[in-house]
Amino acid sequence: MSNLEQLLDLSRQSMGIIPVLALLLLVVLAVAVERCLFFAKCLPSGKMIDLALTQADHRSEAQLQDIAQTYRATVFGPTLQAAVQSRGLASGEAMDHYIDESIVRTMPELDKYLWMLGAAITLGPLIGLLGTIIGITESFNVLGTAGGGTGEVTNGIGHSLLATGCGLLVAIAGVAANSYCAKRVRLALLELDLIKLIFIKQRYLHEQAGEHRHVAPAQSETAPRTGVKRVTDMAYAGAAS
Repeated sequence: MSNLEQLLDLSRQSMGIIPVLALLLLVVLAVAVERCLFFAKCLPSGKMIDLALTQADHRSEAQLQDIAQTYRATVFGPTLQAAVQSRGLASGEAMDHYIDESIVRTMPELDKYLWMLGAAITLGPLIGLLGTIIGITESFNVLGTAGGGTGEVTNGIGHSLLATGCGLLVAIAGVAANSYCAKRVRLALLELDLIKLIFIKQRYLHEQAGEHRHVAPAQSETAPRTGVKRVTDMAYAGAAS
């Protein structure tokens, strides 16, 4: 019996369950490859944005706009653009809400297709178990017919257990791919939050610097007046004596 005939025989005994599992495994592999390529491309750009924002002069609007324009095509581009636009808002809290909206809109692009991995993890073993039950039922039907030998029964049971093995293989591949992608999604979200925090921190530092500049002249004006008052008091004391 050729390999093709064996596959057809297994498919017939499992009532088409094994081809379904093969298709499900193909979907898992396709999603895993697509997501791996996506994160391999976008995560390094997040580190470069972090470095560029750390070294940038946040008082220069043109420099920040240039950084946002450079990384506009990346997954961090909309959040970076929103962070630059939020610099004109009244408070850091307003900036926080404005940038959060952009982060929420970016999240569907990060976990795209991952629901397929979750579905495959759940459905793979269940479909495999269903194929095994169907195969065992068929094997016992052969045993109940006249002339059915034990060799045919054990052979059928062995083939039916193959469906469970295929279902577990789908689940194992799905768990591995889902764990990898979930980790990369968390890293991307951390990069998005970091962009937001950098801009809010810089706004806070500039506000603090502005307050110090306003307080310093007031203190310098107070000091001479205090000195004049002391000299005047000493003059009055000398005249009285």
